Amino acid sequence: MKSLLPLLLVAAAAQAQTATVKAPASNLSLTVDNFMIARDVDDFDGMSYGIKAKVWDDVRMTLGFADATSDRFDLVSGLNVEVGARRFTVGAEYDLHTADGDVTLSLAYGQTTGRTKGGFAGEAFRNQQFVLGASYARPLGEGFTAILSAKKFLSDFDPDATFSTASARAALADRFDGSPFSVGLTLAYTPVEYVTIHLTYATEDSVLGLGRADNTLSFGIRANF
Repeated sequence: MKSLLPLLLVAAAAQAQTATVKAPASNLSLTVDNFMIARDVDDFDGMSYGIKAKVWDDVRMTLGFADATSDRFDLVSGLNVEVGARRFTVGAEYDLHTADGDVTLSLAYGQTTGRTKGGFAGEAFRNQQFVLGASYARPLGEGFTAILSAKKFLSDFDPDATFSTASARAALADRFDGSPFSVGLTLAYTPVEYVTIHLTYATEDSVLGLGRADNTLSFGIRANF
């Protein structure tokens, strides 16, 4: 899956023109991102995919999926594992237009599930969340846009009852539980109509919504229709 993003970027570059354009308003958009979540010793690398569809003026429905794998780490003494995490989200966005840019408010429901392999193979945890979001997008000219965003995750973290031992389940909660508040900055560039490339840096875990992360870096492409 990680080979998909470079191919899309090459395709977009091949169509690039000398003139830059502003991203058009769209009824449907598809987004693909390659992301890395920096943590203490268990960084996550993965891909995320998003769909947004206009349902009426300034209101969109959103769907998202992310798949990531952590580095191997010692959860407790004698238990070295690797975590595979998957996340599904559904939500809505509402745009407020101003003279200088666009404000977007969002509400979503998401669920991240984790499985481990290594010292213990099996279900590890489920994290159900409501996510409140707000962003401000300001055009910079020449096809560039800057976006400042914030997300608040409201979490219900639940270690799986069958996972390893009681101490290991407690260690899972200590490592991954939390309700992050993430602030991000995105630089987006539209080289041709209907294609936008973006780079985002965010504090904490802005993708999986797991606690105690340092930051998230993502790079991706969006197609507008």
